[in-house]
Amino acid sequence: MSTSNGHRILLLEDDDTQRELLQQMLQQAGHQVAAVADADGAWQQLIQGQWQILFSDWKLARGDASAVIARARSRFPTLGIIVATAYGSIDHAVEAIKIGADDYLPKPFQKPAMLLAIDKVARQHRLKEDNQRLSSQLQRHNQLLEMVGGSAVMTRLYQRIERISAINTTVLIQGESGTGKELVAQAIHRLSQRHGAFIALNCGAIPESLAESELFGHEKGAFTGAAGAKAGKLEAAQGGTLFLDEIGELPLTLQTRLLRVLQEGRVTRIGSHKEIELDIRVVAATNRDLLEEVQAQRFRQDLYYRLNVIPVSLPPLQQRREDIPSLAEHFLCHFSEKYQQPKPRLSAAELTALEGHDWPGNVRELSNCMERFVLLQELDLQPIRCQGSIELPEAGLNWESIEKGYLQAALDRAGGNRSEAARLLGLGYKAFLYRAEKYGLGQ
Repeated sequence: MSTSNGHRILLLEDDDTQRELLQQMLQQAGHQVAAVADADGAWQQLIQGQWQILFSDWKLARGDASAVIARARSRFPTLGIIVATAYGSIDHAVEAIKIGADDYLPKPFQKPAMLLAIDKVARQHRLKEDNQRLSSQLQRHNQLLEMVGGSAVMTRLYQRIERISAINTTVLIQGESGTGKELVAQAIHRLSQRHGAFIALNCGAIPESLAESELFGHEKGAFTGAAGAKAGKLEAAQGGTLFLDEIGELPLTLQTRLLRVLQEGRVTRIGSHKEIELDIRVVAATNRDLLEEVQAQRFRQDLYYRLNVIPVSLPPLQQRREDIPSLAEHFLCHFSEKYQQPKPRLSAAELTALEGHDWPGNVRELSNCMERFVLLQELDLQPIRCQGSIELPEAGLNWESIEKGYLQAALDRAGGNRSEAARLLGLGYKAFLYRAEKYGLGQ
């Protein structure tokens, strides 16, 4: 075997003479070989290097070869493993195969038999690596399947998500309400190497009085009602990703604390002096123009630049109308399965109407529209607005009923997003929240 076709082999053999002889034969055959005499040394070599094949004796004076083989198979699934068994013991061979060996050689063996076994296992190793690579590519593709659309702008977005997922830094996702900012954040997390949880916090959906505790956590007795200690979202995302939706709604006082956490990588619970080291990735999202918010002194400039290390901009649905048919079909399938209803078909005229609609609520509005279509078999594309001039009926009107109707219509249009519903009605978030809670809506 030529040097160019050589393999990286770790040799585990406790007999000094045998180890030197095997190492010399393998190196003469063009392989790169490291030789160790005991199980501990073998494991240290395995975790420090990139080996293609482990060639191990079954019986060792120091350590347990079977334990090394089992751990190696679990930690390095593509590693090729060959075991040398004394006296041709079939029991040892069967046990070795069961715990993860690919092949075995009965002692004593000749050099040609050893090289043939290595060549066979090396081919298996390459095949395993190819399968793992293809499986990884398929998995990465599947992790983006929730994001529907093949337009040029979406293709560029998919490529950007894949590139930035491996970069462990903050990301700021900007786009109109309903464009799928949380889906992008989830895809970034799933494609990354982070093994912790994906924790989401909607900064505009929690009262200001609770926001600090939700984000930073608190100790028992830190304030009235703090009956026990509680970890905040920052701690909950340890080892994973914290998604801060509607970051522009975060109060200025908490922006200052969040900036410090991002700079120092540590968080302190309310009522505590103990700093907790964090290993998290922060992905923030907003439907506001944060630079305008900075100029209006409603958002800290230093926090904006700390978050906006890698920007991601999501296009409104108007800018990718060619994706509307595939999105509509996706939602029809989803809601038909969810409600166990026959999947309705869109006529050519209905599809044309969908493609011509302005979609101020973007993909979320289209989703709601298709949900109603599955349930009611009606295509309703009417915007939220008063038709014609307003006339007061002679008998008067039920104002609460009208107010409740508009609040519910706005929530439906916004897919339950209360901040967006407030924007649609021209209300401040707190004013909307008060009215919605008054009628028991959006809970």
